[in-house]
This record gives sequence, C-alpha cells and structure tokens, in this order.
Amino acid sequence: MPNEAIITKTEIHRLIQYLDFFEGPADTFYREVNGYTCESETMLAFRKELYDTGFLIVFDWGAWLREHEIYKNIDGDLEEQLMNADMETLRKLVTSYVRGDRFMEGLFIAVAKNGKIAQVLTRLQQFAYGGTEEVE
Repeated sequence: MPNEAIITKTEIHRLIQYLDFFEGPADTFYREVNGYTCESETMLAFRKELYDTGFLIVFDWGAWLREHEIYKNIDGDLEEQLMNADMETLRKLVTSYVRGDRFMEGLFIAVAKNGKIAQVLTRLQQFAYGGTEEVE
C-alpha cells in the first residue's frame, strides 16, 4: 500500500462506482453465515478497490483519531464535516475505519450502514465532477 499514492479521477471513478450500492439497503452490506455477520461480496470488492487504488494510506491512525475527536463517534452526524473534507482527511478517515475494523469487528459494516461510506463517496464524486483542485 503506497503511502504517497496520488488519487486521480481514474482512482476516484473506480471507487465511486460503489456509491449506488452504499446508498442502497443496509441489509445488502452483510450476510449471516453460521451465526456470524460477514461482509457481502460487494463490500469485500470495495475494500479491495480501496487497496488497489492506493486510497488507503500508512499513518498513525490512532493518534490521528485522538487529535480529531469528532471522527471517533461513528454514530455522530458528520455529514457537514465530510462534505467539506479534503482528500487527505477522507483517506485518513477511511483508513481508520478499515484498520479499526481489525480491532472492533463489524466497524466497517457499521459505518456503511449509517451512511458514512456513502458520504465519503459523495464527497469523492464532488472532487471528480465539481472542479476542485484535489485531483489531477
């Protein structure tokens, strides 16, 4: 996973193709297998795309969350912050969700269910089509 990967419109397009999925019914994000909650195939494919595009970054995500307390409450209303976030913040937040899921199983499903992933993808869509200077 490259630390300095540049996110271009090409990478954004690969990610925002999942926006309709994340705006859809929450019960499509997971399935029950032998009593365990497992991510759906589309969720797993999206996670792979996060890695393949270089969207996830290597950084001290725990320290970043301590400095940015607002993002720690996954059930809080972050829409305004996310719709105004820069690319680095979005990348750090999604990386924190992915890394955090390793320690708190189900975290990534939870942020998908409560709309955070859809909001991040909506903001990425703004970067791709809104004429911001965030992408090349």
